[in-house]
Amino acid sequence: MTPTEAANKRRVYVFVVCLVCSALFWLFTKLSQENQAGFDRMVLFYNFPEGEVGVTQSDSLVSFTLESTGLRLIIERFFSPDETMRYEVGSLPSLNRSGQKYHYLTKSMLVEGLERIMEGRARVVDVNTDTIFLQTAPSGKKRLPVLLHADISFERRFDQYGDIALWPDSINLSGPQNVLDTLEYLYTEYWEAGSLRRTTRRELRVQLPVNLPSLEMEETVVSVMVPVEEFTEAFKELPINIVCPEELPQKDLRLFPDHVRVGYLVALRDYHAVSEQMFHATVMCPQAIGNTDGRLSVALEAYPSFVEILYLRPEHVEYIILE
Repeated sequence: MTPTEAANKRRVYVFVVCLVCSALFWLFTKLSQENQAGFDRMVLFYNFPEGEVGVTQSDSLVSFTLESTGLRLIIERFFSPDETMRYEVGSLPSLNRSGQKYHYLTKSMLVEGLERIMEGRARVVDVNTDTIFLQTAPSGKKRLPVLLHADISFERRFDQYGDIALWPDSINLSGPQNVLDTLEYLYTEYWEAGSLRRTTRRELRVQLPVNLPSLEMEETVVSVMVPVEEFTEAFKELPINIVCPEELPQKDLRLFPDHVRVGYLVALRDYHAVSEQMFHATVMCPQAIGNTDGRLSVALEAYPSFVEILYLRPEHVEYIILE
């Protein structure tokens, strides 16, 4: 490197150092000057008077302006804890409007609360949020049943076996009494369960109506069990019983045919539990129903509760009266 190049390089270094020092001095000067900046704080109400609960509040965020040195404002923005402004409802003034009770925070009360949080680190020069109103109402409790909101399907030959169970099947709610009085039940979140082939359990969240955020649930999740079994088709040949009111004269009837076939679905586990005696097929005697056109309708008066009837054949039988 030549002496000229070395001298030029030194001049560049000196220039850069001077530039950096000037920038730091300018930044220090700016950060030492008084400045203003906008901030936001959340407002939280707690400790409600006995028998009262919050319904709505006009605002949950307070916008305000702080004045201090630039450095202090930067610290407040990025490094100070974002403290929530908490107010005990029982200590706030209240008023009644159209039969509704409101507690409220005035602008001066908000300024006082902010200054208490700042502890002299910065000055509160303005609060952009006006009075905050909190509407309260008489509180109550109610236990509501939970209904399953689901679309359930099964694989071929499989089906639901018994009732779907929910634990718990009802939940305690607390909130404004006038709101609780409008509710009769709650739904779970939607569950699409397809192609089930075995007993399935699932935990589902309980949904509150979207427009009723003031309610609180004792429990928010329920367990659901869908019992599933494999089913098969079976049938029984049944004798047909003739039913005739006591006040009508008995006649000797012959039915054609005198048996019917009942087809049903049954779980494999219950297949051998089904007997012919569990079914009862009947026809009404013709003198009790008037014109029969020579045919009588067959009715299945009894069958096991754990089977699903598929068909009854024939549905009508012919008859003759023997003299």
